[in-house]
Amino acid sequence: MVVKVKKTGNPKIIGIVFVICSVIFILIGMKTHYDFRGLEKRCTESVTAEVVENIVVKSRTKSKHSSNISITYKPVFDFDYNGTSYRVESNVSSKPALFEVGEKTEIKVNPEVPEEIYVPADKTAKYIGIIFATAGTVFLIAGILVILKVH
Repeated sequence: MVVKVKKTGNPKIIGIVFVICSVIFILIGMKTHYDFRGLEKRCTESVTAEVVENIVVKSRTKSKHSSNISITYKPVFDFDYNGTSYRVESNVSSKPALFEVGEKTEIKVNPEVPEEIYVPADKTAKYIGIIFATAGTVFLIAGILVILKVH
């Protein structure tokens, strides 16, 4: 007795979706890396800054059955540059807080726009770029393998 199994859907579509997702992830990773490197190049003046606050950043994620709140911390830096005092909030938050309130750290300031800073000790943006690019590469390889296996 021969049993025929009816195929549903097109497995090639899954491969194509993986490839499209990979391109998106790789582009996000490249953009994050590019922005990080640009900030690093523009911010050339070293100053010592004091962390005066860690702003609590709450993010809510919802699913069918639950709702979760994620908390991260965004440092606020106080520093003097060319005789002017500045208080600048970081662009990046992390969990746990990267700095303690009252802690002093080196930051780099853009001499043309002192409110633009780069924090050498904060590698969060760099890691995010690497994670997205790596995930994109994995999706790309998986997508190509699925497409090739279909033939």
